[in-house]
Amino acid sequence: CLALALCVALPASAQLYVCTTRNGKTVSGDRPPEECADRSIRELRSDGSVRRVIEPPLTDDQKAQRAAERKKRVEEELAAREQLRKDRALLEAYGSEAEIEDARDRQLAQRNQMVEVAKKRLQGHMDARKKLDNEKEFYVKRQMPEKLKQSYAANDAIVRSEEKVIASLRADIVRINERFDDDRRRFAELVASGATASQRTPAA
Repeated sequence: CLALALCVALPASAQLYVCTTRNGKTVSGDRPPEECADRSIRELRSDGSVRRVIEPPLTDDQKAQRAAERKKRVEEELAAREQLRKDRALLEAYGSEAEIEDARDRQLAQRNQMVEVAKKRLQGHMDARKKLDNEKEFYVKRQMPEKLKQSYAANDAIVRSEEKVIASLRADIVRINERFDDDRRRFAELVASGATASQRTPAA
């Protein structure tokens, strides 16, 4: 009522700023009151209607919170778009859960074959190590030749290398199974929700 009463006496072009201080007092003036520097201020038209609301400046904590909220929204939007891209790719790549299992089997068969090849190579190096051990027996009480020492070092290095290859392939097998488990689960969810999987011929 006070704001409206003040507006009645104002010229048509005049502006009135009204706010409520922290202790509940209503303050008005022809410019934003200093008492409301940390409060919302209403700018009124000559007829008493609100032209706009001037919000107080944000504190450092509020700015940080707003920035964190904006960052979270952007990250969520990016994650949603990425998930949509993955879902589309999944539905385009497979026509059924059986196709997913076929793809899994092919990749696992390839990795398992590579493991077997690496194990054979490793066994060959271990056999070579036995020959070195037999040769070493001749030098139990003598200084081992430098060439034999180098052969031992080379054998150790290549054995460690093959063991790393096998460990890496086995870890890859675990990742493949986890990925196809996720793909099959997500594929089932999408189909259950009404999504249409790719329609292709068996040859494709």
